[in-house]
Amino acid sequence: MTRRSALAAGFTVLFVTTGVNLSFGILFKPMLLTLGSDRSTLALAATAGLLVNAFGQPVFGALIDRMGPRQVILPSMTLMVAGTALVALAVRPWHLILLYGIVAAVGYTGSGLLPVSVHVTRWFPAERGFVMALAASGFSLGQLVFSQLAARLVEAVGWRGTYLVLAAILAGFLGLFAVWLRDAPGPPRGPGPAGGSAAAGPLRQTSGPARAVRSAAPPAVPAGALALDRRAALRTSAFWAMTIGLMGCGFTDFLLAIHLPPFAADLGLPPAVAANALSLWAAANVVGILVAGSVATRIGARWALVLTYGLRAGSLFYLLVVRTPAELYLFAILFGATFFTTAPLSSTLVGTLFGPAHHGTIFGATNLFHHTAGALGSYAGGLAFDWTGSYRAIFLLSALVATGSGLVTSLARARARR
Repeated sequence: MTRRSALAAGFTVLFVTTGVNLSFGILFKPMLLTLGSDRSTLALAATAGLLVNAFGQPVFGALIDRMGPRQVILPSMTLMVAGTALVALAVRPWHLILLYGIVAAVGYTGSGLLPVSVHVTRWFPAERGFVMALAASGFSLGQLVFSQLAARLVEAVGWRGTYLVLAAILAGFLGLFAVWLRDAPGPPRGPGPAGGSAAAGPLRQTSGPARAVRSAAPPAVPAGALALDRRAALRTSAFWAMTIGLMGCGFTDFLLAIHLPPFAADLGLPPAVAANALSLWAAANVVGILVAGSVATRIGARWALVLTYGLRAGSLFYLLVVRTPAELYLFAILFGATFFTTAPLSSTLVGTLFGPAHHGTIFGATNLFHHTAGALGSYAGGLAFDWTGSYRAIFLLSALVATGSGLVTSLARARARR
């Protein structure tokens, strides 16, 4: 397998798994009408999925470090196929919570961003910043394509038929990945002295000053960056500054991913407008990811994250005055440029701060907090609407949260240890 083929495989994994997973927002209102539930109860399916994703991150991170991404992605995607197909049989809200929020979510956790980020980092140890951005654009293009596909399928065959089609698409790609996807050559990447990529240089756990890594992608590894394991990373202020910022990111991400389509419907806009908004969101995210990856090579992933959170905060303040399709489309472009952009930047920042040897477990730990906050955001959106009959208060809170994320992330600096 060539490096170019490995990059294309990582891109395609994210394209299909994320596209299917994020179709939930488009199908939210049709399921709400069929299952006879309130918004906060139905949103529990997304909340459960995000919690599974959150608490599964450290587990899957350790498995990936030990077994390699391929041995995790293929069985996980198999489970996602089964869970997605069974969603079509749901007749009660708790069925949806079990099948989408637990079964399919476990599968998505093991075949989403975490394994793909490690896969790409191992194939491209010296170029991980921009190359990771290229792979991560599959996330956004998946959302763009599958939001349109789901919107059209639900009108033709209903939401149950839509989930059956999505499961069939997943199964087809699973067969392709069984032949196509391969792990990077080299020694095992698990914990220990051999844990780092051979191409990444002799990076070791040490209590002394860190050694410079010549093969790390720009920006260069700071003098204070160490090859730390997860426990050591948890004791650093840089980890918590980055992670607290990502918690605000997760809260706003999944609040909008789940509740923007029903918000558009509440404005009296047709379903096609919501689908178009999500497509613009995804298209803007492709551009945002690539631009942010390029910016990160110049000013560093930390400051690229700060700028991303600033743009997100501005877009959320603007959402408070959105009323027309044109205004909704403008919001989708502004917010979309930041939506998944934080993920490859954060993955790059983890490698810059802590080295490659335990990338999977450390990035998995940050994602635990990110997705836990995302679960809170998806449920809080439904609860706020049920209490007030409006999303206005929760949208204002999300704008303030995004502002805070930018401020705290600016503190995520590596410090030299004497």
